[in-house]
Order: sequence, then structure tokens, then C-alpha cells
Amino acid sequence: MRNLSIAIAIDSIAFGSKQGSEIALVIAMAYIIQVQAAAWYVKLTDRIFGPVEQALPQVS
Repeated sequence: MRNLSIAIAIDSIAFGSKQGSEIALVIAMAYIIQVQAAAWYVKLTDRIFGPVEQALPQVS
């Protein structure tokens, strides 16, 4: 997740966008929200989809 956001921010600044610093700030804020949303999703996965069933070992 992080590498794409950083690459877009560097690209917007390096290639002369008039609003490069504003774009970088928006991307940085989006990254913070994206990571927090992913953490909430992982935390709530068991409530949404139910607990993971444990696989039984294969007996030969």
C-alpha cells in the first residue's frame, strides 16, 4: 500500500505539477486512512465472516 502512495507523491512533485505539495499532502492523508481502514477490516473480519475453521490434519 505504501509504495504506490510514495511513488505518486514523488511523481507529482518531480514532474512539475503546480500543486505538487498539495497532491503529496492529499496522498499522505489517504495513506493514513487506507492503513487504518485495513486495520479495522482485519479486526472485524471474524465478526463479518465468522471464525476461521481449523483444517483437520490429513491421516494416511
